[in-house]
Amino acid sequence: MSTDLVTYYGQTNRIDQLVDKYGGYLEQINRETKLLLRITLSTYILMQQEYSPSEYPVIKALEDGLCELVIPDSIPQDLYDVCSQLEGLTVYEAETLLEALQHQIRWGNARTVVNH
Repeated sequence: MSTDLVTYYGQTNRIDQLVDKYGGYLEQINRETKLLLRITLSTYILMQQEYSPSEYPVIKALEDGLCELVIPDSIPQDLYDVCSQLEGLTVYEAETLLEALQHQIRWGNARTVVNH
């Protein structure tokens, strides 16, 4: 298990592989891609109520979740790469990643400074 956890609540071999490729806090993934990944993972979790990971993979969630929001040609290649690495993701792992991404986007390495 990695010592630089991408999450605070759960870590699996699949998440460790993501950490190995993108950094302990997914710092090699930019803010936009992390925001789009949150949409993708939320879609994936929702659809897992009806389908199994083999019937509805993360890549399908990527396409379904973002086809209405962005032109398919403008989806970052990094996002496709991340989603491909998450093949077979469990709902637990997806929720764990969502928690980590939320923290990074709000408080961590993917936040923006907002003037109130």
